[in-house]
Amino acid sequence: RARPYRSQLGAFSSQSDSNGGGDGVRVESNKTNNIQNRVPKTLYRQLLSWCRRYDDVPFNPLPPVTLSPPQVNPLALKRLKGMRSFLDTNDIKDSVSEKDPDGIVRYGSGGHPHPAHYAMYKEDVDVKENMVTFPAIHDAHELRAIIRSIYWLNNQSTIEHIARVDDSEKEQSSGSVGAKEQISLAFDAMKSCNELSSGLDRRRSERDFKIRVRQRREAESEGQEEFPEVKYHVGQVVKHKSKFWRGVISGWTVDVKKDKNEGRLSSLTTKQYSVSTNTENDKYDNESSPDGHDAPSLKYTVLIDVNDSQMNNKYDSDEGTLIGKSITLESQSDLVPVEDPCLLRIQNGLIQQYFTKFDSQGHFVPNNILAYDYPLDRFSRSKYGAGINFEKEGNCDDVSEPSPELKKSCLAITKGVGEIGRRLLVPLSESNNAQTQQKDDDETSKMISSLLSSVRSMAIENEPLQNPNSPIPLLAKLFQFHVEINAMLWARSSSQKQKQNINFSLGQIVKHKIYGFRGIVVAWDPKPRMDVSKWDGLKDVDNPNEKPFYHIYPDVNDTIEAFGGPRHFRYVCQDNLELSPHSHKPLELNVDLDQDQWMWDAEGGRYIPSAEMKFMFTEDLGENETTLVEAVRNLRKILTDCLLEIRVGDNNQLFTMDDLFCQLQFGADNLEDANTVGDLIKEVWKESPNCDSRHQLDTSIADLLAGKHERALSNLSNIVSLDPLYGEAWNKKATVHYMMGEVDNSIKAAEEALKIDDRNFQALAGIGLIEMDLSHYDKAESAFRKCLAINPWLVTVSSRLSVCMSKKDK
Repeated sequence: RARPYRSQLGAFSSQSDSNGGGDGVRVESNKTNNIQNRVPKTLYRQLLSWCRRYDDVPFNPLPPVTLSPPQVNPLALKRLKGMRSFLDTNDIKDSVSEKDPDGIVRYGSGGHPHPAHYAMYKEDVDVKENMVTFPAIHDAHELRAIIRSIYWLNNQSTIEHIARVDDSEKEQSSGSVGAKEQISLAFDAMKSCNELSSGLDRRRSERDFKIRVRQRREAESEGQEEFPEVKYHVGQVVKHKSKFWRGVISGWTVDVKKDKNEGRLSSLTTKQYSVSTNTENDKYDNESSPDGHDAPSLKYTVLIDVNDSQMNNKYDSDEGTLIGKSITLESQSDLVPVEDPCLLRIQNGLIQQYFTKFDSQGHFVPNNILAYDYPLDRFSRSKYGAGINFEKEGNCDDVSEPSPELKKSCLAITKGVGEIGRRLLVPLSESNNAQTQQKDDDETSKMISSLLSSVRSMAIENEPLQNPNSPIPLLAKLFQFHVEINAMLWARSSSQKQKQNINFSLGQIVKHKIYGFRGIVVAWDPKPRMDVSKWDGLKDVDNPNEKPFYHIYPDVNDTIEAFGGPRHFRYVCQDNLELSPHSHKPLELNVDLDQDQWMWDAEGGRYIPSAEMKFMFTEDLGENETTLVEAVRNLRKILTDCLLEIRVGDNNQLFTMDDLFCQLQFGADNLEDANTVGDLIKEVWKESPNCDSRHQLDTSIADLLAGKHERALSNLSNIVSLDPLYGEAWNKKATVHYMMGEVDNSIKAAEEALKIDDRNFQALAGIGLIEMDLSHYDKAESAFRKCLAINPWLVTVSSRLSVCMSKKDK
């Protein structure tokens, strides 16, 4: 592969570097080395000099950069697109990519032979014939690589070389294409870099200050006391002594000059927080130094667990506001470390912004920026910065080897998902071949192709990765596909039973008889999902709770006229609708209608729904309807058989429930991944060899969500009488009993579910909730701990356990 690679790369002449630093492009000949070229070269060198100045400081990610001619030369851009296509087609990888010992890829340094290496190899770079988009920029190394790539694209010697290789481009290579715009681009880049400098300098300065604080050096300012001891570290989970919420520390600050009448700013946010000064136990908050100067003040930025914040729904006695915030500043004396393993996982929407994962040793791992800002905190490990002796300062290395059990689980799941994908390919491939032979290109064939694409993503032969989380994306694909297939068939079955009562089809444009607005029918319900008996506009409708209701996207102009303002959605009774007069123009909507799901038909004056929508609402699918329905049902049968085999664990080609629980307890290092695994476990529990039982279970869940408890309980009682070993039916029956206030029956049903599978964490959580409601805190704590031992990522259960422990302490 090397020969064709180098032959094609000839048009991308190496022209490597001439200024000794690996940053230059070959000096032009005397013919091109004129005043016009010296200006961009000067700017180019200034930009590279700026990048070297800040090569040890991470950026808050800068947005992607999109350029088009004349900002970049169209000839070079066209050749770049062709080169990337060649590299991808021939599977030529980035063989010259190297990382420094600190983990930073230094694009375009001495190890890389080409100035445009980043633009050629970086997967996230999007190159089109008239546009190039570089991804978000995280540090000066990436910025320098982008600058070098852009300069190479616009360099006159590059254009001349392309013209020498391709005669057809000679005319376009003459002169300087877009020189003014390209120079303007360089000036704008230099201006933006200079504006960025102050923030990066401040980041460096604050980092140095935090190092001095951690090392307990005396403050530089005269008269200041020695800095306070910072007991806690970013990534550590703590609990408030009096308010009882838990949170993870995302920063700390020491103010050497404190205004006691103002709240302080967090080092991680520009938001102003009011902070109580009534902290008598904290000498650094309330005492002054002997010479009258204010002592340094230590505050922690804490991301509060959202569930704790809601469950501790009481007033803050100091500020008179509800504890409903997600981030706060707190004094060291008000916090205590959390050491209970069941209480260490925190839910907060900002966690992903500051931390990369939850470590198995019980803390959150700071991202590169946070680790750079707090280099001597125990859990920091940044690839930026220099001169820090981590071992000496007590930092720990968060890289740990996965256990043999976890490796085995990863391997089994990777192989198992692949096997499921291969089984699913059989009916889809047969249907797709039949469509191909008939040369059909309708919505049905598009739906089969879409399903085929999803299955192929699971069936690809993957080498098992060493990363313990590697199988979780595959589990996510399996879960999403399983839910999609079941939802389609359940919706179709429900629609078939009620179709005769439906007057309007998907995509039709209807008009409201009373308010006069037009709208598109995008879905319908045989009966309303909530009590609508007291709604305005239904006073003249007999028994509206038994009538079909339609999901309508209304015309924005009509709703402004009818209601005085735009509306994006309406839920309308069938009795209040009529067909709108034919129109060749589509409606003006207040929502973005998915073009893949809805296509405007000007001739018919309506919208055409996708095959998926037609399938679910039993609309006409044409002559291929039978083939499609049979293929989807076969997919559901294969999925059901596979999940049942996983539950029983008697097929060595698939993975087992033990493998899933291993991932849940030891493989998942964030809430999203844990939810993926947990949701798939619940889907396995839902499966039944009896299709009717599964359909009744889904119907009961829908009734439960709609508040129709009596109907749900009746269906669930019928299911467990026919199949006493259907554990998920018992679990849902326990939920319905609880919602109806029948706590004894709820506990009995949950215990039946646990007899079938003692790892049913939902049943244990339900029992704990009932005992907590009854103030039986010891029993509740026991149930919650058993539940969290099985699924440690049930953050709401962790919050309830924390409340129980606080109640017991009181």
